[in-house]
This record gives sequence, structure tokens and C-alpha cells, in this order.
Amino acid sequence: MEDLINEDFTEEFSILAEEEIRDGKKQICFKGIFSEADKMNRNHRIYPRKILKEAYEQAWDAAQKSGSPIIGECEHAQDSKIHLERIAVTFPELVWNEEKGTIEGKAVPTDTEMGHLIEGLAKSGIKICFSTRCSGKVKPYRGPLAEGVTNAVEVQPGLKIISIDVVGQPSCQAAVTDTVYESEALNESVNNIITAKQIFDEEF
Repeated sequence: MEDLINEDFTEEFSILAEEEIRDGKKQICFKGIFSEADKMNRNHRIYPRKILKEAYEQAWDAAQKSGSPIIGECEHAQDSKIHLERIAVTFPELVWNEEKGTIEGKAVPTDTEMGHLIEGLAKSGIKICFSTRCSGKVKPYRGPLAEGVTNAVEVQPGLKIISIDVVGQPSCQAAVTDTVYESEALNESVNNIITAKQIFDEEF
């Protein structure tokens, strides 16, 4: 049986929260990096580039075939199921960056109760956090990325991305970046810039 594995990052991911026009209405979206390979995280876990890439390709291909985008729930569920009432964002754009070994793209709040909640929080300057929920296995790791850490583990083949959820209190405290929300509410020619802290945590 595969397990849910919590993943933290030490890199500072730069995610931009900005407005775009969708169906004639302004809506906030989140753009940037949502996952990264070949790094030691704060939970002492490492997942190889090939494994993360395969997990991304499997999830993206499944989404394209089904006609339903990869989704994110509001807070992590305690299982590997998709809970319709919790869906908060979708990922209309999600790509694998071969050079960086990262999953990058755009998250858009859904036209649901949870989606409206996330959009309202972001517009109020509240930090929005993303954490991927995956299933998989790990084994002890003794390679160079461990840098002397004795309890390091490596994610194994068969990793499956379930969702990329919006979470309020991720365990990662190091992956903190500044994000900018641009609004034209105050003046058509001058943007009102609201700066908020963004924390990213990845759950596997």
C-alpha cells in the first residue's frame, strides 16, 4: 500500500499573484514553481528528477485525456481521494522545466465556495500556500545530496500526484518568498501593490 508523504523545500520559490481577465471579469491567479527535484528538503527527503518528471507526465496526460484539469483542494484531505466539495483551484497551465527539474505553471481559483474563499484571502493580502498531495514510497538515501544527514530518504518510482492543494499552515518555514498582487482598483494608471509572504510546502 502506498503512503501519503509530506515534503518540504528549502528553496525560495517565487510565485506571483496577479489579476487576469476571465469571461469579462477580473480574477486572481498564481504563477510560478510548484515542485522541484533533486533537492534535500527539511524533512530530509529527496526525489529524483526522473521520478518527479514521470509523476508530472502521468498526472498531466490523465488530465488531458479526461478533459478535467489537475485540481487543488482547500487544505489537505487525509486520504488519496478527490473531494469535490473541497476543490479550490485548477491548474490550466502546468509544465515540466527540463533544465531546472521543476513543475511550473498557473493556478486559478474555481467558481466554487472554496475557490471564492481563496481568491478573497489573496486579495486581502493573506499568504496563500501550495502543497502537493502525492502517494508513493521512500527508501533510505546515502548519496551526496544528504550532506551527512543519516535519516535522509529518497522517493521511489511509482510516485503519483493526487492534487496540488491550498494550505494554511504548511510545515515548511524556510521556503518563504515575497509575492505581489497587482490591482487597478485605486487608479487606472497606477497599480496598488500589496506585498504578502508566500510559503510553500509539498506533500508527497
